[in-house]
Amino acid sequence: MRAEQLWRGAARAAYDLVFPRRCPFCGAVIGWQPRCEECLPRAEEILHRPFLLPATEHKLENLEGAASLFLYKDPARRAILEMKHGGRPWYGREFGYALARRLFGCTFEVRHGIITLNYPGPRLPYDRVVSVPSSRADRPYDSTARMAAALAEALGLPFEKGALVRSRQAKPQTGLSGEERLVNPLHSMKAASPQRLEGRRILLVDDVITTGATVSEAARALLEAGALEVFGVSAAASEIEPPQKPKTP
Repeated sequence: MRAEQLWRGAARAAYDLVFPRRCPFCGAVIGWQPRCEECLPRAEEILHRPFLLPATEHKLENLEGAASLFLYKDPARRAILEMKHGGRPWYGREFGYALARRLFGCTFEVRHGIITLNYPGPRLPYDRVVSVPSSRADRPYDSTARMAAALAEALGLPFEKGALVRSRQAKPQTGLSGEERLVNPLHSMKAASPQRLEGRRILLVDDVITTGATVSEAARALLEAGALEVFGVSAAASEIEPPQKPKTP
């Protein structure tokens, strides 16, 4: 096991030298720095405060709760779109690192050219990390899975790659009305290998939580597969606008 870890660490260090880490907000090379200091003020401005999402504003059925790092506005919005559609799936790793640092308090360390994030807190109430599957079957990469894998590595938890699959192809949520977003993902996911999830407490990772319908559907599929409980996290969450009061005549 030790030899395997050393080999993976050396491979990661070599990859980082050839393809250095870049800030997902501005694209600047950040290498072995924890984050881009130039973009830190902008990142602080769009933090989702508090991180926990209120169940009164998002659909969080089947979830023990959910938290998001950023508000879904620029520059986080632009970075997530680049991650998903702009050919920069490696941004998923950076968002995974950011989730680990800000939501869970992981420390960022570089030893012998190898980046490690260590979780210093008490035992986490999760057994596995699972990612929400991509809504596009034709996409050659899954950026959300990369984000979940980076977060799992930092927390020292197993990442169950491909644990959830699409049982039917739902429409992309972008461009749908609020009511359509709530209905569209229903019964669109299932567990690929229920035995890997049975009796487990799951940390579920998605890129963006808008209405909450997608993470709720993913949580339903996990619970049906035998998971004990599910908590969701995302890189960003949309602000839910309060209903407008009718105009007085």
